[in-house]
Amino acid sequence: MPHAAPGPPRPPLPPAVRGLGWTSFLTDLSSEAIYPLLPAFITRELGGSALSVGLIDGIANAVAAISRLPAGWLSDRIGRRPLILVGYGLSAIVRPLMGLVGSPLGALAVRATDRLGKGIRSAPRDALVTDLVEPVDRGRAFGHIRALDHLGAALGPLVALGFLWFFPGRERMLFLLSLIPGLATLAIIRGTVRDAARPAAAAVAPAPMPSLDRPQKLLLGCVAVWALAASSEQFLLLRAASLGVPAALVPAVWFGIGITKSLAARLAAPVIDRLSPRLAVVCGWLVFMAGYAGLALAGGLPAALAAMAVVAAGYGLIEPAERSLVAQLSPAGRQGASFGWYSLVQGLMAIPAGLLTGWLWSAGGGATAAFATSAALAGLAATLLALLVRPPLPAPGH
Repeated sequence: MPHAAPGPPRPPLPPAVRGLGWTSFLTDLSSEAIYPLLPAFITRELGGSALSVGLIDGIANAVAAISRLPAGWLSDRIGRRPLILVGYGLSAIVRPLMGLVGSPLGALAVRATDRLGKGIRSAPRDALVTDLVEPVDRGRAFGHIRALDHLGAALGPLVALGFLWFFPGRERMLFLLSLIPGLATLAIIRGTVRDAARPAAAAVAPAPMPSLDRPQKLLLGCVAVWALAASSEQFLLLRAASLGVPAALVPAVWFGIGITKSLAARLAAPVIDRLSPRLAVVCGWLVFMAGYAGLALAGGLPAALAAMAVVAAGYGLIEPAERSLVAQLSPAGRQGASFGWYSLVQGLMAIPAGLLTGWLWSAGGGATAAFATSAALAGLAATLLALLVRPPLPAPGH
């Protein structure tokens, strides 16, 4: 029986999308080489307290969350590339200054400005991918970026470990050397990233206050429920340590989580493009639910590590699928604002998510109660999305 002829080969991703993937890789490589060292650096070198560490991280993440919506909205008005360049440039220049600070206040200024750069670039970057890539390839495009992002995040701590093995106690030198990948990201952006030509029909001046239609509001409500389930992954490492992973091997668990996310994002791309983005998000949230349910039930380290791998695979599917769905629901000329709202909701929900998981963990229920609640919230989010959100039908002929 003859086989069906294979479909036409998929076109290569645009140079800007490929370039953005490598900028994400280098940025996360640099950032994650520094981030795990900051708590000890702030308390030992700068004389700060545990409270200082928490405040610095909380304020920095709040700055990143709040800046995403205005940055996305502004990118609809002036274009994506200027804000992408400013966001990556700000982080590239400021991050190495952590090697020169002398107080917790200085560390706060550097960390908050670094995260401000992330807030400025995130929504314009995702909106540019939407501008450049046809809907049938958006899963592949976002999967490419997220895969390289997670690969950089996985390798960053290993780079730091190797550097400090040969140069013990030289954290400040490592911070200063983060300028090198930062400058490389700027070179890639200057060489590859260009704004898409915008048709006259799409060149609509953004409203003074970015507004949302009903499907977008429903999607953001579902994302908020899921984000409440997706608390800090530090709790995964805490669980691994409580089940007997030695402190020296905890970075290996983090590396495994990052690599699994990267591989899953790469492999999920054709699935997202073959299914609808909405169905892919529902599937991803259900995988996430299964992983956290497994963590709640796991009685030993092997089962817990397997469940963590399922959680990481869920993240790998969820992140590009969510972005593809946001793009699908975005009105023409409003993609930047749409991604700004999406990023804002995720960023703001990180605070109550961490508080909820931490309270459940410490109030007597332990890891079982915390992870079971995350699983239940993820299942609720998937159900709401499947029932409530209906993307518009494509126009005839598309």
